[in-house]
Parts: sequence; C-alpha cells; structure tokens
Amino acid sequence: MDELWKKFDEGELSHSGVHHLMAVHELHKEHGYARGIDIARHLDITRGSVSVTLSKLKAKGFLTEDNNKFYRLTAKGVNAVNSVLDRRRTIERFFREVLMVDGSRAQEDACKVEHLLSLETTGKLLSFMEFLLSSKPEASQFLAAYTHDIADMLPEQPPSITKTAH
Repeated sequence: MDELWKKFDEGELSHSGVHHLMAVHELHKEHGYARGIDIARHLDITRGSVSVTLSKLKAKGFLTEDNNKFYRLTAKGVNAVNSVLDRRRTIERFFREVLMVDGSRAQEDACKVEHLLSLETTGKLLSFMEFLLSSKPEASQFLAAYTHDIADMLPEQPPSITKTAH
C-alpha cells in the first residue's frame, strides 16, 4: 500500500491531460476549432503550461496539430474523452441518486475521481446502481433504509464509521 500513490501518475493520462483533452473536445463543440490560446483561456492557465501538456498528448497519440496550430482529437483522444465522460456521469449519478450528495458537489467530486477509477470498477459501480435503483423489493428496501438513516444528517456532517478489527 505504501507504493500505491505512485500508480496515480503511471497511467497514460494524467488528470491535467484529461482536462486538456476535454477542453479540446468542448471547444470543438462550441467553435469548431481549438488552438493553444483557446485551451489556455478555457482552462484558465498559461499558454506555456498548455504547450507542455499538448506536446505530451500529441506524442501519446491523443491529438494532432495542423500547420495552422489547430488541435484535433484523434480516435484515441475521442475514445479517452468518451470514457471519461461515461465514468463522470456514472460517478455523479451515484453521488446524487444513491449517496444523495448535492448536485454541484456531486459534479465537482465526480470530476475529481473520474480519471482514477478503472473501467472495471466503473462498470461494477454502474451494475450496483442499476440494481439499487431497480424495482426489485430488496433494492427498494435497502435504499429506503439507507435514505432514512441519512435523512437527519447535515450536509457538512459525515457519518461516523466504526472501524472493526480485521
């Protein structure tokens, strides 16, 4: 467990890289193009920082840059963006509908963890949510009991968890 933290930077995409790809995606949806300056403004960071990250993303095959300095996502980049968006939606929905976290907090927290979860964990989370939000009596009973237990809790007051011996 002591070495686990190092794995966060071993992935092909960093948190920053994901945000740069998302910015390219969003700028293309809004304006039909994405330049380094547009990405810097969108992310509210320096052009130098954008340049460094975009160079790394180009080298890894997530995007291309044409002669006019316009950036486009490659198929690999589009797949990465879609994967992140799917995870974000799944996590945000879990936070809102199961844990009953406020919408803006759920969105912010989902953004923080979206790139950290594996596809396997995200898939299992989605399966759990489908079960939990289904019309099965045991799922409805569980959700009702959980909802009852957290109803009196203030948003700033996390539940106390009692640790058990292993």
